[in-house]
Amino acid sequence: MTVRPFTLLLVVALTTTLLSACGGSSSGGVYNQAFNISGQWTGAMSDSTGAARLVSMTLSDGGGTVTGTISVTGHACISGGNLTGTAVQAPANTTGDNPLTADQENSNGGTASLSVTSGQATGGVSTVTVSAPGAGYTSSPAVSFSEPPSGGSRAEGTAVIGSAGRVVSITVAEGGSGYTQDTEVIIASPNLAGGVQATATATIASGEIVGFVITNPGSGYTIVPGVTIIDQETQGVSSISVTLGGSGYTSATAVTVSPPEISTGIQATAKPIIASGVITRFTIVTAGSGYTTVPDVTITDAGGGSGADGLAVLSTFSGGSGAVATAVLNESDAGQVTGVVITDPGSGYITAPTVSLSGGGGSGAIATATIDAATVTDSVTFTLTGSSSSLAGNYSGVWKSTTTSCASQTQGTITLSRL
Repeated sequence: MTVRPFTLLLVVALTTTLLSACGGSSSGGVYNQAFNISGQWTGAMSDSTGAARLVSMTLSDGGGTVTGTISVTGHACISGGNLTGTAVQAPANTTGDNPLTADQENSNGGTASLSVTSGQATGGVSTVTVSAPGAGYTSSPAVSFSEPPSGGSRAEGTAVIGSAGRVVSITVAEGGSGYTQDTEVIIASPNLAGGVQATATATIASGEIVGFVITNPGSGYTIVPGVTIIDQETQGVSSISVTLGGSGYTSATAVTVSPPEISTGIQATAKPIIASGVITRFTIVTAGSGYTTVPDVTITDAGGGSGADGLAVLSTFSGGSGAVATAVLNESDAGQVTGVVITDPGSGYITAPTVSLSGGGGSGAIATATIDAATVTDSVTFTLTGSSSSLAGNYSGVWKSTTTSCASQTQGTITLSRL
């Protein structure tokens, strides 16, 4: 009796069953085929305007680790950069898969996640230094900066020129006395039509004017202006009467008058006159200013004196007097470029731009720019699905080195075909 026909039928049946189980969701494939995206790719990439822009990629896929480059033509945000990412084979059965293994060694479908980054300087102009002021400028010359590399924005600025007859300082000839923080400084108007009146404030120490701060140098002065100093009326301590003389007071006795209610006022000071341990009167050292009510008088003595008391008397004073000051003009920079105000720092400069000054009736001014060296990182991620011959998907991210909406968000679609 022979069993060979039955054995052959059994083997065929088992093989057919196994292939059927593996191929329930299979597609055509090639043995040992794999999802690999190495090579040259080209396609279209949409931008914020909805237009399709030409894009090309060169990729190297080493076992799922992908590196490469991207170049985009005409995109509103991205021009190109270096790519890094991963590629993952899709778990799809194909005809020709080994039925005895669980993997899909013949699938050429999968997904890729790629990121393009660009670390670069913000490239904005931070300062402009005038190295040569030139001469003869009657109006501000135009300022122009050279263009940054592609994707950046050009900086803008305005030149400042010196003007005739500015008050650069006020010298103190006499400091006077009794001045308060209410002191007003008045500089006479300029003698040239169209000039600007200068302004200043006084610096006061212990009632004496010790200096001035120019708050606006003005313009149009060809004659040194007069300086008038006015102090407002104020109340100070004119005397302190002895209400109780006390006893046992020594040379260590101190008298303290409480400070004025007006914050800009000056605290009064006094000292006692003592005879045989008794305070007989008070001498006013500083009348003070800014008092609206009678201040308290406190008497202390480390030597043991006690029992004395005094009462302050307020009087109205006309304020400080005796100060004399003289204005100083400086016309040495008239018609010269004294500085450049940056109105827009621009972006994308890798090296400092050149600065050109033109017009304004003068010549010879030279200025140099310095750029912000801080760096930002641009990053956009592409999420792609497809095969080793075609990919499609989306991208999103930020491109901070631009001043457009790309700096907050850029996104769109992309399709690629392998060459």
